[in-house]
Amino acid sequence: MKSICLALTLAFALLAGAVASASTLPLPAGITTVPLAIVTNDRDTSVSRLELMVSAEATVSGIYMETDASANSDPAKAKSEVYPLAGIESADGVVLGQGQGVKAIFLRGDIASQAGQGTLTIRYLTNGVFRHYSECRIDLKRLGPHDWQLVNAYDGQPIKQIKVKTWALGISTLGNVCPTTKA
Repeated sequence: MKSICLALTLAFALLAGAVASASTLPLPAGITTVPLAIVTNDRDTSVSRLELMVSAEATVSGIYMETDASANSDPAKAKSEVYPLAGIESADGVVLGQGQGVKAIFLRGDIASQAGQGTLTIRYLTNGVFRHYSECRIDLKRLGPHDWQLVNAYDGQPIKQIKVKTWALGISTLGNVCPTTKA
């Protein structure tokens, strides 16, 4: 019983900050961002903006995520994180969200700037007790030199918002990303 209570406490703590646990980092010099999607969750009112980092030569250098406590928060108090392309393209990818030392949301994949496309995989913790993860694919498509969009890999629809849906022990799904989860 004690281990179940501990697991539930861990899962709740994990999910309260699951969308992004970031420290404030500046955007690298010479890099602009291209908005990709807004990320929300059903545990709190935080809002994260997922953006692609692009150089003046239209080369992708990574992902930038900025998180506000709520939609009405002062933008100057937003927390931001830079995820370099090398980390995203590594075998494990990057950790977008964690709590209590447990990694809850990972992002990994390949982005080909010259070809104007990419394939990403989001892996998320579905059961904190048994450490079970699920994953969904997202395509990335360039529309113009500094204009990219996320595309649902399962139905081909553009993704403007990712809705993190939770349950007591983890994340149940990522709305607008995973199959059959229109949110």
